[in-house]
Amino acid sequence: MKVLIAGGGTGGHLFPAIALAESFLERDPANRVQFVSTRRAVDREVLSARGFSAVTIEAEGFKGQGVLNQMRALFKIPGALKQSRKIIGGFDPQLVIGVGGYISGPVVLSAWLKGLPTAIQEQNSIPGLANRLLARVVDRIFLAFARSRDFFPARKCRLTGNPVRQELRQAWEIQREAAGPVNILILGGSQGAHRVNQLLVESLRFLTPMQKDLFFIHQTGTKDESWVRQAYQDLGFNHQVAAFIHDMARAYGRADLLVCRAGAMTLAEITALGKASILIPFPFAANNHQEENARALVQVGAAEMIREADLTSELLGARIRYWSEDSQLREQLASKARELGRWQAAQEIVESCYQLVEQPQ
Repeated sequence: MKVLIAGGGTGGHLFPAIALAESFLERDPANRVQFVSTRRAVDREVLSARGFSAVTIEAEGFKGQGVLNQMRALFKIPGALKQSRKIIGGFDPQLVIGVGGYISGPVVLSAWLKGLPTAIQEQNSIPGLANRLLARVVDRIFLAFARSRDFFPARKCRLTGNPVRQELRQAWEIQREAAGPVNILILGGSQGAHRVNQLLVESLRFLTPMQKDLFFIHQTGTKDESWVRQAYQDLGFNHQVAAFIHDMARAYGRADLLVCRAGAMTLAEITALGKASILIPFPFAANNHQEENARALVQVGAAEMIREADLTSELLGARIRYWSEDSQLREQLASKARELGRWQAAQEIVESCYQLVEQPQ
């Protein structure tokens, strides 16, 4: 089968796309997958590291932009549709899947106009604009959260969870030293989170009594890498700081506690791996979807959530200390998170896509 997957720009869109591509190839190595992504460096770097390539189209985001940028985005739509038709004609896919974001809109719409089977995958509890619009024309809609059903035609929906990359399974094989320090993994998404970086560094002064009992693994984003690393060094904390963590399986495998945003893919990975976490939702996410994502875990005792507006460095330090000092409490969070994990999401989506392609049109 030849499959075209459209979307990208952030890890939240790109990683589920990669998980789907891997599952298509796992099901049948003869399958071919082509990506249509943005021109952002994260797309190129992440895809090429996994042996995938991508083509791009001239498109821009619409929601949350100023009037002039919205007008520019609108004017680019005809060109983006033309480029999408050319890509589809050249690759000749049997199925086109959109994983959200402004890139997926023109590609999936062009596929629908050509009469091809189409699907979208929605990662968040509150869908983005592109998927809400595409829902009217696509054949299948794959959901991560049950709440998303309220936004889509019920007959098209399949509740599968978010696809998780196969490489993260290796995290289970990494053995932790029972007598070692508590490993705390800080993630702000694929591009980092400046405010989380600030609060975490400021919280270290409240953790000085535990200095030798903690080890920090911190993904900072490019802009904050140097000063965050220097702060750990100045304060004498054991640390591993990187702008972007490429070996996430190892990072997750070592982690006892996460401090992170509440992006949908981060939560999918936390639950699949069964990790205790302190969630700090990004307050400016579209439709406040990160807080809604986090609430799904908090309601069943699978994570702690602290809204950024309520968070201080002292409070963050206190909560890190609370969870670090009691391994049984951490395991309770981790166990509840594990109950929500859905490792089979990608395989379920791929199987449904096969059924879609094979059914009489």
